[in-house]
Amino acid sequence: MSILSRALIVVIAALALLAIWQRGSVANAKRERDNAVTARASAEVERDNAKAITAIERQRVKRAEAVATQYEQEKADAESKGLAVADGLRAGNLRLQQRWQGCEASRVSDLGAGIAQSDAGADDRSSSAGRIVRAAAQCDAQVRGLQAQVRADRE
Repeated sequence: MSILSRALIVVIAALALLAIWQRGSVANAKRERDNAVTARASAEVERDNAKAITAIERQRVKRAEAVATQYEQEKADAESKGLAVADGLRAGNLRLQQRWQGCEASRVSDLGAGIAQSDAGADDRSSSAGRIVRAAAQCDAQVRGLQAQVRADRE
């Protein structure tokens, strides 16, 4: 074999190695480009999901605020209902059912003891009735508020 043939074999072998090396480099570059495209697409999906979750959370917060506002209003209304019942009983505009009025026989015997005593008993019943009405209305408001919150969470 001549020097020229050996040089030609070395050149061909070098070209073959260069082709193999370049093929690997191209494959690596393509793989990295594909990975970058996939990562970009995943980032876009995650961003869109985060936006959707944020929008859903904002809606939940708005519904919860509306429920809380309604509950606070109903709680204030319960306070005024209790006061209105107590005032109505004191003014005589409202009357308790017979079973809640107290014993009338004791009122007759109390007449001799003084008027202030019988008024104090009636006033106490009026105040108690007002507190009962207020407490019941507050409980109703709380139950309605909790039910509204559960419905809002399920939407």
